[in-house]
Amino acid sequence: MSKNESVTLNIRPGNTPGQGWTNVIASNGQPYQYNYQGGHDNTGGMKTKVGDGTATLNLTLSTDQRYSLGSVTFADDPYSQLTWAANPDMKSGTITDVNTQVENAYYQTLVYDAQAGNASIPCDPMIGNDPRGPMCRIMHQ
Repeated sequence: MSKNESVTLNIRPGNTPGQGWTNVIASNGQPYQYNYQGGHDNTGGMKTKVGDGTATLNLTLSTDQRYSLGSVTFADDPYSQLTWAANPDMKSGTITDVNTQVENAYYQTLVYDAQAGNASIPCDPMIGNDPRGPMCRIMHQ
């Protein structure tokens, strides 16, 4: 059974700690925070089982018009199972996972802030294709 996740990425300037926000430094050296809503454990990721069919993660950027989606790149995707297709609005797009091999991959979304000279802000949750059957995993966060 294929999986379809819907995720919203929220961005804000500053570095107030806690409440599920992750602090990052943008390309202009300024602090920002991001927070994913939806997806696996409400953290923007996706978990599926190999063989359950192609999975999709529909990513939407928060409604603040100053931000736009830049690129989405993948790390730890040795079988090239993940692809990104941006929508023309630059506020949303879809990650497709063909889901044929076990892996724990990450996607990094670059978000641009028009009010800060298009500074880029990196945001990166995980996508996991679990094997069929029993498994024991230790995950580092």
